[in-house]
Amino acid sequence: MMNLLAAAVRTIAMAVPSLVRDLAGLCGVGLVSYGAWLINPPAGFITAGILLIVGALLIALGNRAAS
Repeated sequence: MMNLLAAAVRTIAMAVPSLVRDLAGLCGVGLVSYGAWLINPPAGFITAGILLIVGALLIALGNRAAS
């Protein structure tokens, strides 16, 4: 039982850095979009869409390069 618990804690600890990085990225997208929205509301939505598309493309290219 303790070995299983230790393995679970190790797995979670290994996942934390990538979760923090992803959360920081999403917060950054949100803040940039909100800032654009303060200037012009439609610009916020356009900015959010562009940033999410660019992020998805970068992830896809990274996954393809790793294969």
